[in-house]
Amino acid sequence: MKANATHTCLNCNNHFQGKYCNNCGEKVYNEHDKSVFHFLEEGFHFITHFEGTLFTTIKTIFTRPGKISWMYSHGVRKPYFKPISFFFFLVVLYLLFPVFEGLNMKLQYHMTNRFYGEYATGKVNEVLRSTNLSYAEVEKIFHQKGEKLSKFLLFIIVPFTALFFWLLTFRKRKYFFDQMVFSAEINSVYLFWGFLILPLLLTIFQLLCKWISGSYLPIYDGITGIILYSVLCFYVSVAARRFYSLKIWQSVLIAVLFWVMHNIIVGLIYKFILFYFAIRQVH
Repeated sequence: MKANATHTCLNCNNHFQGKYCNNCGEKVYNEHDKSVFHFLEEGFHFITHFEGTLFTTIKTIFTRPGKISWMYSHGVRKPYFKPISFFFFLVVLYLLFPVFEGLNMKLQYHMTNRFYGEYATGKVNEVLRSTNLSYAEVEKIFHQKGEKLSKFLLFIIVPFTALFFWLLTFRKRKYFFDQMVFSAEINSVYLFWGFLILPLLLTIFQLLCKWISGSYLPIYDGITGIILYSVLCFYVSVAARRFYSLKIWQSVLIAVLFWVMHNIIVGLIYKFILFYFAIRQVH
């Protein structure tokens, strides 16, 4: 390929010189690019680049809370996963390896919820009357539908959490974009720690209890929730101090308020939306 040759882009019909279209970025392919060797070379490059970026992101998230969000918001984006992309990656991981059912509660949970339980009970009774299904059948179908929806609806947690951070720190960060970036990092830790690492640790703990005492130790949801949010709020405190340049007391206050607000976002808003869409698919 001649360096000064003029090419017509096959994607946008732009006329340009060089290897890449200056209008859309499409590459001009040569004979080497169409070889099997190059095909394998690209695959190897993707895997090594993906792994390197992934492990760098994980390492930075757990050793320097808030750093990835700060770097990304200031234009340094090459060394790490994009925060929102990393969140989506963890959602897919959670889809493939679900352990906790904490985000896909049984039908009875919704019917006894102190905020929308009366509404949920009414909708369940409507379904029972209109479908002639038994309660057990409705419960089974609801759980199947909810199991899929619960993972995909996780996406709504990010903007709600971002709104919370914006309301507390709008003088620190001008753009809502920055809040979305920080929210994606925090909720990535929520998924990574709460639904991948913590279940693994609890499983190991249970196996040790079984080996030592011959029986499993009961672990209640309330205790699990305290463990999950204690670690998460410590992370929020450190990350918020770095990302927003806060004083220690300010970052601790944000972490405490986050505990309350995130429980509302997940325990009320998210789960109500989940119930609403899941029950509508029972027929």
